[in-house]
Amino acid sequence: MGGCLVILLALTIVGELLAAPVWLYDVLAAQTPPQRPGVLEWVVSIGISTLTAVAVAWTAGRRRSGRGVSLAVHTMILLGLCTAVALWMRDVVETDNYTLEAGLESLAAGLTAVLFRRGVRTWERKRPLPGEIWLARVPFRDRDEAAPHYCVVVGRRFGHADVLQITSQNKDTRDDFVRIPNVGWDTVSGKDHWLEIGLTPRRVPYVDFLKSRPQGACPRTTWRQIRDRRPEVPGSRAAGQRAGQGSSRPE
Repeated sequence: MGGCLVILLALTIVGELLAAPVWLYDVLAAQTPPQRPGVLEWVVSIGISTLTAVAVAWTAGRRRSGRGVSLAVHTMILLGLCTAVALWMRDVVETDNYTLEAGLESLAAGLTAVLFRRGVRTWERKRPLPGEIWLARVPFRDRDEAAPHYCVVVGRRFGHADVLQITSQNKDTRDDFVRIPNVGWDTVSGKDHWLEIGLTPRRVPYVDFLKSRPQGACPRTTWRQIRDRRPEVPGSRAAGQRAGQGSSRPE
């Protein structure tokens, strides 16, 4: 019983922060005479709800390089959902007890946040995301076969991900490979690794990713190099030219 009360209290507190603009408006409107939030109140309440939504969205998704866009999108979606649910709860309750109304609105928003967080975590499990390093069956460039390799995911498409392969074979003499630090993804092997960066990304079907979680995040320095080199998207003319040049070289 005590555990349930703690959970309800936690949900209410989180929801109170997320739905601050809604319940603040309702509480002030229930005063005698009715009041309206001023500019400062709106700024503070919206700021609190936004920061809380950012925190929830940040803990929902996997930590990785280049995550800013998805974090912003998840934050906006969560804010919209919590606001809609709080307004819906207001219409359902229809009571003059503004304390009860605000509490139920907060509880509904908190429950929405928990379900949203769980939904995002479930969605991202087994789904490779840009900026992550995964173990997958990566296809060769010169024959219709694939072998297990670590790779950096650089894009997601319908049915497959675009990846750049990592190898432990020395590629210091190749200008289309760069060294990739082991920090954050390989703390066991002690080997040096190289990442292809001047070639067309390879297509790996989602079913060919061999684990349910990423090995780790691509080091920030390497991720910046990837973005600066801007590997061509498969299907473009330049991509075909680079693929043709790369296929004549050994893996």
